[in-house]
Amino acid sequence: MIHKGQFVKVGKDFGVVVFLEYENNTPEEHLGIRYGELSDNGNPLYRTVPSEYCKLVDESELGSYH
Repeated sequence: MIHKGQFVKVGKDFGVVVFLEYENNTPEEHLGIRYGELSDNGNPLYRTVPSEYCKLVDESELGSYH
């Protein structure tokens, strides 16, 4: 089961789950995924994605920031 705050991979992209289905108008069997993009006025953007396309990521796949 996927929870908010977990990293997922959608295709070749990594994102973090910010909304579950039915939260913030997210459709059934979809997740709100944030990829790090901002709107023109600086607000965080997210996309709704069918949950079947979201693969949980092992944090070792993300690399490290040093």
